[in-house]
Amino acid sequence: MQSVAPFVAAFRRRLANLPGPTRSVGVASSGEPATVEILVGGEWVNITDYSMVRDNSGQIRITYGIQGGEGSQTEPATTTLELLNDDARFSHRNPMGPWFDSLNWDAAQIRVSVPDGNGGITYRIWGEVSEWVHSADRSGRHVWVDATVNGFLQKLAQGPAPERSVIYRAVTTPLLTGLVAYWPCEDAEGAKSLSSALVNGSPMTWTGNPVLATYTGFEASDPLPTLTGASLSGGIAKYDASVVTQYQMRYLLAVPADGFTDQDVISRIAVEAGAYNLRYLDVHYNDPPGGVGSFGGRGTLTVQAYDGDESPLATSGTPSISLDTRGRQLRVSVEVSNNGSALSMTLRVLDVDSGITDFTTIGLVSTQVTRVTSVGMAPDTLAGSAGVIAAAVGHVTVQTTISDITDLGDAIHPTGEAAGRRIQRLCGEEGIAFSWVGDLDDTVALGAQGRQNVLALAQEACLADGGLLYEARTGFGLGYRTRASLSNQDAALVLSVSAYNLDGAPVPVDDDRQTQNILTVTAGGVSATYEETEGPLGTAAIGKYGENEGLTLNLASSDTANVRDHAAWRVHLGTVDEDRFPSISVNLAHPSITPEMRRAVLALRLGDRVQISDPEPWQSYDPIDQLVLGIEESLTRFEHKLTFICAPASPYTVGVLDSAAARLDTDGSALVSAVTSSDTALTVGPSNSLFTRWTTDSAEMPFDVRAGGEVMRVTAIADHLSDTFTRVTANGWGTADSGQAWTNVNAANSDFSTDGSVALHSVGSVNSSRYSILTTLSLADVDIRADMATSVTAAGGPHYSHIVARYVNANNMYAARLRFNTDQTIDLSLQKRVGGTQTDIATVAIAGTHAGAAFFTVRFQIAGTTLRAKAWGTGTVEPGWLVVASDGAHQNPGPVGVRSVLDSANSNVLPVAFSYDNYRVLNPQTFTVTRSVNGVVKAHQAGVDVRLATPTILAL
Repeated sequence: MQSVAPFVAAFRRRLANLPGPTRSVGVASSGEPATVEILVGGEWVNITDYSMVRDNSGQIRITYGIQGGEGSQTEPATTTLELLNDDARFSHRNPMGPWFDSLNWDAAQIRVSVPDGNGGITYRIWGEVSEWVHSADRSGRHVWVDATVNGFLQKLAQGPAPERSVIYRAVTTPLLTGLVAYWPCEDAEGAKSLSSALVNGSPMTWTGNPVLATYTGFEASDPLPTLTGASLSGGIAKYDASVVTQYQMRYLLAVPADGFTDQDVISRIAVEAGAYNLRYLDVHYNDPPGGVGSFGGRGTLTVQAYDGDESPLATSGTPSISLDTRGRQLRVSVEVSNNGSALSMTLRVLDVDSGITDFTTIGLVSTQVTRVTSVGMAPDTLAGSAGVIAAAVGHVTVQTTISDITDLGDAIHPTGEAAGRRIQRLCGEEGIAFSWVGDLDDTVALGAQGRQNVLALAQEACLADGGLLYEARTGFGLGYRTRASLSNQDAALVLSVSAYNLDGAPVPVDDDRQTQNILTVTAGGVSATYEETEGPLGTAAIGKYGENEGLTLNLASSDTANVRDHAAWRVHLGTVDEDRFPSISVNLAHPSITPEMRRAVLALRLGDRVQISDPEPWQSYDPIDQLVLGIEESLTRFEHKLTFICAPASPYTVGVLDSAAARLDTDGSALVSAVTSSDTALTVGPSNSLFTRWTTDSAEMPFDVRAGGEVMRVTAIADHLSDTFTRVTANGWGTADSGQAWTNVNAANSDFSTDGSVALHSVGSVNSSRYSILTTLSLADVDIRADMATSVTAAGGPHYSHIVARYVNANNMYAARLRFNTDQTIDLSLQKRVGGTQTDIATVAIAGTHAGAAFFTVRFQIAGTTLRAKAWGTGTVEPGWLVVASDGAHQNPGPVGVRSVLDSANSNVLPVAFSYDNYRVLNPQTFTVTRSVNGVVKAHQAGVDVRLATPTILAL
């Protein structure tokens, strides 16, 4: 039976992965700068004095984690030790050596530790010696051996692929409790019987012609036989039944979509005769005419008790389950136990694919459990001919205990198993101590488990999830850090350039080594491609990187959208627009390293975040944030240098629902006008979409944006222009709430006023326009809305109210026009005036009824050559865009405003008052900012990209 020691060790290492500055291993430090130990005869022996680290010029070099850079597999930790061998203690074949026949030469374990700063120690490598190279000086008096030590991954890589299926190993490693018979039924074609997996078990024989190794539907099993006109029978070695009060028979059963024939016998348990002469327990299939029968409905299963003559015994309870088993893959369980002086018999089924269970129980009085003597599948019974069902069966077990039907866990159906849980299960099956960081359930759901060695399977799970495998340093074991645990971390170590914490300057690298902006992922035969076209590293900017590369993942879901999400996440990692800092080094012997910092350095785990808070300007104007993927260490008598192999941490800043820190970027924004190095008001508009807007909610402030490399802190965002006309003016509209002045055009000043509530045009003649224009604005792409009304219902001819944009003069502009008709209907038009010629580009009727003082809201957008507009009754629900068109007559920026005019046929009593309210330029927007948050001081030209400084990404 498997030892519990690995699981105890794993539990301790799990605790060791809790966040914190130190993780003691419970061993007191000797105070020496490094300690080297070797396992001899089951005891750890200090061999520090034999290692060259004591020599002033000697050193121990250790590598750990990923050494090849971002995206590579974790490599075995390694070190090479020069061990003095003058007394031949490291020569296992030398009979004069003190460790002759005591040193486990093929798998000698060595570990290296240093003081952890808390009075204890921390191990820097724990591995096995893979090579011993003997050397001597010319005199032959000074002898040493170079011992190459590798971490646990090296051992796992050399392990063989499993000889048996996942279910086979789940049943036998360790053996299920009380197991007295087990036939896997995975025998190959040509076998003469079905072998028992137990040493004292007899094979299962058959009558008829079962077709072996044909059914592959149970993905955790090797192919199973299909019974067509065949019957299986297996005897059970005699066991002491006097102490047994219960037993169960279990097996896998694949039911065809059409089911079986009514009252087909699926399985039989034969027992020694008891007081009530119970001899057989059969499981029947139900397919009664009309769908309803005395035992159960179509597709259900029934448990039935028989005496030695195969006559039914009187039982209490309902014998049939209610689950329709047609087309299902099942684990069937017949469970029998004493219930006082009676017998309780339960039929239980588990749908392997869905996890659905069902059961029923019957009782038999005046009898007790007796020994199981044999079992059969599709048995030859008096009730029917042998092998009448066309079913796939396998993994038949008999136990003298009753357990939960889910006792095999994910091993019975690995498809859908969480990647972290699969690695944990694999380690448990192999007796490997296992530790982890993160929630193992919060990992990607995997597909079926193949027949590979444990490391290959763990790497497959790691690749699918995107986390990190690591070697436990507090023992000879394996660990896994989930992808989710890499996200949104606090810095585990903060270093300062000005405090001289660094051993050498980290060098920024700007290259295309990790660039990948297009990727095709394949899972379950389904391929999906994701291409990032936008941004500095998008295919539109730099071409395609990774187009000819592909990645195959073992995923539970081969849904195209899911597969594409996996491709998108990896493209996200491959389009990080920042310099790489492949290595960051510290020397623990330097006086700038405080005790707290030493503890933090030594406690760093793969995937932890390291930050340099104040890099030099030539390195970065932003703090350098990196994830540790690997570590190189150099130990001497006087120094302990560590170099962290790093990758950018920014891709792992991901969105968390309901988190105040989570912010999604726009599709693209840019400065509409240039700013000096000290301006604190920015005009920002959309660059890549039709007018997405930044939030104006003060509760969402402040946040940081980046423009031209400068980080600015946004403290407020407002419409670029807004006016509620709450002032009273004559001879003009005065100055808008946001500070811009209105200009009267094409009429006497007396026709323009505000009354403290709305702005007014007094129109005293037909076919004569009044314009109010914001001449200080010059905008090309713009999003405007305003409320508008006229004082009376139109008579004789329409009233026309306009929002105008790209205004050049009264003869050249674009407009969104409301036409208030005499029948009280309303039309919305996109309109242009070119050289005094007016053209309606597109027109649509809108909902609502025109009446005096009835306000309607118009929204008008222009982006490039696209114009669109909508209109609705003020205070009602805003509709979608009602009219969209393309036109290139006016391309240059220009002012915005409004226009009022009466049709030449209009007969209303003059003047007619045109009212306007709540005039807003929604886009562009005005940002109020604090400049130079990251120390960059510069001016910016119009068109400079504006984005969140630290945008939140939606995680995989």
